[in-house]
Amino acid sequence: MNQNESLKTAFGYIRVSTHMQEEISPEAQKHELQKWAKQHNILITQWFQDNGISGKKAENRTAFQNMIALAKEKDHPDYILAWKFSRFARNQEESIVYKSLLRKNNVQVVSISEPLPDGPFAPLIERIIEWMDEYYSIRLSGEVKRGMKEKAKKGGYQSAPPLGYRREKGDTVPAIYEPEAKIYRLIKKYFIHDEYNPTTIARTLNDQGYRTRQGNRFEARVIIYILRNPFYIGKIRWNVHKTRKRVINNVVRVERYLAPPDEQILVDGLH
Repeated sequence: MNQNESLKTAFGYIRVSTHMQEEISPEAQKHELQKWAKQHNILITQWFQDNGISGKKAENRTAFQNMIALAKEKDHPDYILAWKFSRFARNQEESIVYKSLLRKNNVQVVSISEPLPDGPFAPLIERIIEWMDEYYSIRLSGEVKRGMKEKAKKGGYQSAPPLGYRREKGDTVPAIYEPEAKIYRLIKKYFIHDEYNPTTIARTLNDQGYRTRQGNRFEARVIIYILRNPFYIGKIRWNVHKTRKRVINNVVRVERYLAPPDEQILVDGLH
């Protein structure tokens, strides 16, 4: 690619995950892509951006999927430009699949900060970069999980607070949120003093016009979850459930199961 070639077209793809250690901002990525494209006589016709999303699973990236779908059409671009190959994908298996699919349609994925040499070694170097990206992702995931586990052991809360509590931006400890707390007090009263069952509690709350935080009607299973949640007695519960993949009739299914007792964490919370 040089200034003497005819004008080529490209899609610009930007992705930032929740972990910013090695990343630059979306604005900076776009600036660098525009600069590189201009230097190589390439016109970026469309932009696609996924924010706060991991690159390990392409199916979770809406903008990425839209970009791939358009790149498969007859009026496709010549290139897909990304700041790094890791912005395109961190899962090497998926990276190979999508790049192969695009090559069949004469669309090339280019990392503007990781130029590949001309010649037979280019594919090998690209695979090595992909291996390194996937290794980094696995290592980072392990470090994040260890950090979250240590925080849980110290009573720190890391999920969305349950009904009746709220954590404002910048706060580390959830605080009682009165508009929802009154609903919890009613649930507790109906269950302990009036001896209502969860179905009756849900029906009573709905009849009184109360709704869940998401604006939905209360159901018995929601009431049961609230009554069993140890957060309301000052405890933090962590790593109760895990997920695993199983292949059933050639279909990969993700199952949720109860973690072994020695892997679960139940400690006094900071709240």
